Amino acid sequence: MSPLFKEIDSQASPLGQISLRQRRIPVLGDRDIYEVKLGDEFLMSSMFVEAEEALSRLGLAALEGDKLTLSSGGLG
Repeated sequence: MSPLFKEIDSQASPLGQISLRQRRIPVLGDRDIYEVKLGDEFLMSSMFVEAEEALSRLGLAALEGDKLTLSSGGLG
C-alpha cells in the first residue's frame, strides 16, 4: 500500500514550480490519484478525466477514415 501522499517530483519552470504528486484516498475505493500542480494550481488529476475525454472526442470527430492509428499520452 502506498502512503496517503507522496510528491513524486518537483521542478522549477519559467511559469513557477511544477510538481507531480500521488495521493491515496481511502473513501474513494483506496485508489491512487495522480496530480500535476503548477504552484498552488491544479493542472491535471487522474480523478477528473471528463475534459480530456471531451477533447479526445472533438479531435477524433474531425478525422475521416476507419483505419486510423491513435497514440495518446497523459497522466494515467
